[in-house]
Amino acid sequence: MKTSFNQRCALRSLLVASAIGLVGALQPAAAQPIYTADFEPATFLDGAGLVGQDDWIAPPPLSPNAAVVSGDFPRQGRQTVHVLGADLEHQDFINELTAGYYDAVGSYRRPVNHDTAGTQTIRISAHVRIDGPQTAAGNNFFSASIGGRATSLDVSAGVGELAISSDGHAYAYTGNENVPTFLGSLPVTLGDWHELAIEADFAAETSSFYVDGVLLGTFPFDPAETYTGILLRGAMLAYAAPDTAANKKADYAASYDKFSIKVLDGE
Repeated sequence: MKTSFNQRCALRSLLVASAIGLVGALQPAAAQPIYTADFEPATFLDGAGLVGQDDWIAPPPLSPNAAVVSGDFPRQGRQTVHVLGADLEHQDFINELTAGYYDAVGSYRRPVNHDTAGTQTIRISAHVRIDGPQTAAGNNFFSASIGGRATSLDVSAGVGELAISSDGHAYAYTGNENVPTFLGSLPVTLGDWHELAIEADFAAETSSFYVDGVLLGTFPFDPAETYTGILLRGAMLAYAAPDTAANKKADYAASYDKFSIKVLDGE
């Protein structure tokens, strides 16, 4: 049976539409943002403390006032978050808990309380830099990190932390220990921005760590914890060891930009 020109055009259109629909069905779903912050106006006020803006929090003992939104050398846009080493507050209990490994900590947290149903992979990322003199290899005098915590039978547990250290390395660890046990490392340059990312796979209970897109390694969740599938928060952190004759925390600064928590494609 012959078909008219109009019929042929209609059939062709139907086939093209069906093919497009099939391709769309086969493509992974777009990434689902849970929370993003570029620390730009008007959500964030230049010169003001990060805590209290856009639901960022920090426990009072852990230098809540040290993180400040600033227009100084942002990674992108107009503003970033600065933590000056001089503003990290000494705490006796931190020094005691870590046997002198740390002397001051800044912990800046964005709650999300996202239910992964034990099936999703969550990516926590940010651009991070440290400015200050490089310390000797293995001397983790000052560091800046990102991390995430989830619910567990012990209230909360880390799903990974990834830090840039003053010794010129990025280090991955669980985030559950008072003194970190490093799982892996990569060399980095101080005074430059680096993209840090943690991909926490709640189905496999593993975390993959990336530095500037390079896989540092994939490691299991802390086997000492029982994870229940809810991501409580993402965080940006800064750490300083006790001052010495050679190293002073006032000589360092940590900066953070483009913070993001999202569900990965296809999850």
